[in-house]
Amino acid sequence: MALTERRIRDMKPGPKTVFVWDNRVSGKGRLGVRITPAGAKAFVLDYFDAGGTRRRMTLGRPGEMPLASARETASRELAAVRDGKPDMAERQQQRRAAPTVARLVEDFLTVEGPARIARGRMTENTLHQYRHGAGKYLLPALGEMRVEDVKRADIERMAASLPGTTRNRALALASRLFTLAEIWEWRTPGSNPVRKVERAREEARDRVLSGSEMAALAAALADMESRKRMQVAAIRFLAVTGLRVGEALAIAWDHVDAETGRLLIPESKTGRKWHDLPTPAVEILAALPRLGPWAFTTTGRVPLRYRAVQVAFRDACHAAGIGDARLHDLRRGVISAAAASGANVAVLQRLLGHKTVAMAMRYATELRDPVQATREHVATQMAAAMTGKPGEVIPLHRQNTGTK
Repeated sequence: MALTERRIRDMKPGPKTVFVWDNRVSGKGRLGVRITPAGAKAFVLDYFDAGGTRRRMTLGRPGEMPLASARETASRELAAVRDGKPDMAERQQQRRAAPTVARLVEDFLTVEGPARIARGRMTENTLHQYRHGAGKYLLPALGEMRVEDVKRADIERMAASLPGTTRNRALALASRLFTLAEIWEWRTPGSNPVRKVERAREEARDRVLSGSEMAALAAALADMESRKRMQVAAIRFLAVTGLRVGEALAIAWDHVDAETGRLLIPESKTGRKWHDLPTPAVEILAALPRLGPWAFTTTGRVPLRYRAVQVAFRDACHAAGIGDARLHDLRRGVISAAAASGANVAVLQRLLGHKTVAMAMRYATELRDPVQATREHVATQMAAAMTGKPGEVIPLHRQNTGTK
């Protein structure tokens, strides 16, 4: 018989489950309505798969799916089976087995990440940061979702409450992971859900500790030295070299030539390089005990973690009454002092260890203290000329730039 909406609505349950079949769907199968003794109704499709095995799938409930939609779905599924394509049941099984975001993260951290480190395309510290970011931001929001199901709205929801820099780092990590998912064919090419998600605007930080702040920090570090000798030594080393924190903490004794004061940095953002250490930095290293292969270590087995040095720096700044200071400000202070002394862009670039001069140009053009010193020098001379008196020539290098 031909099913109608009214017939389906008027069907009454009996002592056993009953099937009423529709004669409007043709092919190697049939559409029907199943009604259980409890009165539950559902559209079902009976068919034979490619191997000749009889199967039955549930399409939906009559109250939620119109009869016309059930017929259309049944015809489409039968056509798929006839063409050798996966049927609905097989697709559902594949879907249940589809990789989740949690698996994507795990494979990245345990397989892809170490492989990139072995190829020299990633550092251990970067992988550690990725592990932290994934565990704190991505997995709680997306971990149980299937990789193929994640939409831009899901990414937006994950990043909605994150502050500027944190938001951008989380989005960068998510973008890398979903790009990898496309390479692994876990998503359709070009479907990265992070694409077009707006990043937060980050203001360039130009914080530099003044001369008085550096003196206060030095005093606080001296008070802390008996408790955190290695952390204090690392902070002092950063303050006189301007190296990146990761580069300094990765120093092994085999990388240091004590006679020439040269340091080999095997892994950096610009690749393998040699760095000429200033005398104060050589003296700091010479005073360290050799507990193992690493220069900055408390155990001899592993180098100091970034977090340990960061906490020591924060505590020292608190004791010194210094606010809004970060470890990276020490690097910026070295470069700013060099710019204030008149170092050209090429020299600043080498001090920074950047591939391009863009960052060096920023220090050279945005550092205000040398500009103010020049303005003071010129104004003094012009004021003297206006009064007809010779002005005192004040050498620029004697000006207090506040970037000692």
